[in-house]
Amino acid sequence: MRQVDNDKLIENITEMINVLEYDSSRSPGKAKINSQTLINLHNLLEIYTKNSKKPTPKKEVSSNG
Repeated sequence: MRQVDNDKLIENITEMINVLEYDSSRSPGKAKINSQTLINLHNLLEIYTKNSKKPTPKKEVSSNG
């Protein structure tokens, strides 16, 4: 099974968002067309940003009594 590189995925989604936002700012018709795609990309970005945060490892406490 292939590993998913979350950092690269986040970078690519951010780049797509920037391109679509720039494209939308130049034309009102494009803003309407791109709006749902932008919403979906922002939702994906939120999901992958949550998944990329690595949980802090818990330290085991040894009882030397």
